[in-house]
Amino acid sequence: MQQSTNPGIKWGIIGGILLVLLNVLTYVAGPSVLFSWWNSLLQLTVFIVVAFLAGKEKKKELGGYISFKDALKPVFTAFIIGTAIITVYQYILYKFIDPQLVDALKQNLLDSTAKWMHKFKAPQEEIDKQLDELSKTDFNVSFAKSFMDFLKGIIFYFVIAAIVAVIIRKKPSQGI
Repeated sequence: MQQSTNPGIKWGIIGGILLVLLNVLTYVAGPSVLFSWWNSLLQLTVFIVVAFLAGKEKKKELGGYISFKDALKPVFTAFIIGTAIITVYQYILYKFIDPQLVDALKQNLLDSTAKWMHKFKAPQEEIDKQLDELSKTDFNVSFAKSFMDFLKGIIFYFVIAAIVAVIIRKKPSQGI
């Protein structure tokens, strides 16, 4: 009897390491790069590709056919493991390596919010109200906040994993 494997474990570790390396590079490049929208999009793309590769490996292991359920397991596992790795890295970065990065994040968010609200021609009083609310937000990193962010990420990534699993699944053709 052949042992069934979950390539999501391997690909989750690979994805987590890739995301940490990407974060280190963008951190070194500075807050404007680290907090840019395109960096977030790049990280999401890397994560989706890695999860897709986990599902494709499982499909190959099963002889080229895979159900939605069988595809979802390695894909979602890759997301869970990768998210855990990047969450731990970011906790260490914000809490111990560069605690002042929280202030840079807050300022970047204030600046980008103001920019986008001006771009969409929001009334100045609404812009001021939103910026005031945002400036009162506590951006400090704690274990509890990091864990909650991890859980929120997992919910988001479950949806992405389900989409990837639908794309990967392949049923054997039915004979007549």
